Amino acid sequence: EPLEGRFVRSAVERVSQFTCSNPLVNRIHENVCWTFMSSFQGTPQDAAERDERMAWLGDPGFVAEDYILNFDTAAFWTKWMDDILDSQTPEGDVPVVSPLIPGRDWYQKWPAWKSTYPIFVWHVYRYYGDERILERHYTGLQKLVAFFGREADGHILTEGLGDHMEPQADGQSRFRPQHTPPSLTSTACYYWTAWILFQAAEVLGKDDDARRYSDLAEAIKDAFNRAFLDGATRQYATGSQTANAFPLWLGLVPKAQRQAVAQHIVDDIRIARDGHLSTGIIGTAALEQALPEYGWADVVYGVITQTTPPGWGDQIARGATTLWETWEGDLKHSYNMKMFGAVEKFFYCDLAGIRFSSPGYQRVCIQPRIVGDLNCVSASIKTVRGIVSSSWERTAHSLILEVTLPANCQGKVRVPKMGLQKITVSESDRPIWQEGLYVSGVSGITGGSECADAVVFDVGSGIYTFQVIGTP
Repeated sequence: EPLEGRFVRSAVERVSQFTCSNPLVNRIHENVCWTFMSSFQGTPQDAAERDERMAWLGDPGFVAEDYILNFDTAAFWTKWMDDILDSQTPEGDVPVVSPLIPGRDWYQKWPAWKSTYPIFVWHVYRYYGDERILERHYTGLQKLVAFFGREADGHILTEGLGDHMEPQADGQSRFRPQHTPPSLTSTACYYWTAWILFQAAEVLGKDDDARRYSDLAEAIKDAFNRAFLDGATRQYATGSQTANAFPLWLGLVPKAQRQAVAQHIVDDIRIARDGHLSTGIIGTAALEQALPEYGWADVVYGVITQTTPPGWGDQIARGATTLWETWEGDLKHSYNMKMFGAVEKFFYCDLAGIRFSSPGYQRVCIQPRIVGDLNCVSASIKTVRGIVSSSWERTAHSLILEVTLPANCQGKVRVPKMGLQKITVSESDRPIWQEGLYVSGVSGITGGSECADAVVFDVGSGIYTFQVIGTP
């Protein structure tokens, strides 16, 4: 008798779309989404093809925003946060798997995995704008920070799993990292957890707590930099991509050193690795998050579009339709694992340029980055306020950028200059920027200014078509 396979998952709505002119990028995007979808099994399930049909922390924590950008998961993550809270010990420790599975001690000393709890609490608040999740988990986060504090020695956490599945020179990935000290990633996650608690205290109006946790976060930062930053070389620990990118992402790097640290990462990718990453799940997320902020979106795009190992393109060339647990893929590990899905934020927030400036998309910044061989990008996100979309198409001397902001939403639109001179910007054929000056008169656009690489407009809700023309 013939058999028919049926795909079953939790009923979370797919709320976004992304497409661009590079077919490989589109395929990576679909592979990530397919992998994410198959993990929605009441909890973020791990490998379904083996005896790991359970909800690990860690793996989803470093792709939290990538999940949320694609799926309406407010209720899904709220439920899972309750599972984690239920499994928190009186001492404040949280397990690395929740809900708990009988027959094993799940309270390993892996701080980066435990940080999934505050990471999701914070991002659910940021993306959906609902303070109730901060209120519900505030005490749980306090207990976790206190637990980390008792485990730390001079604010340094020495134990942890670290940059899981870091690729090695022999082409194999390692369960435990060989090039990035676990103490670096563990301590960075302690800082991150304290910083999130500081932010939550501010949102909830707990001023005394906010000052206390702000001071704690600064103390951890100082200890972190004393322990891991080489002031002479301006690199962290071993100088691996993860060792430099993770503190850069989290704001641990002193301001005067940030560009130098970013440059070291770029040099390692371009010169030492021939355009490739050398990161496990923590560092891969960090590269996506950190480098575009320091002017290196083109480097991230180059890493993503590599077709030789290690990378997503290599997996696709070998037939992948989902993400693999290791960069190289083998029968000992899963061929459907969510943890290397840290590209979606780059697609939506950098290539399309859709970012919120306040929780729940009340304020939005549209800031597309024109990189690589891309000629066009289109993306939309169904937010709690409605559809936000950004689409652009370029030629050698022009750019068309179409933007939609929903009702009760305000924002800034940064229209890229693309290196052009003497530019004119129009909205639906009506000039709004000429000869270096803002031209008023278009409904919904209330001001404009110029910076080094863009012309920035203040806009309200509506649909806009910006046209840029200039000379090379």
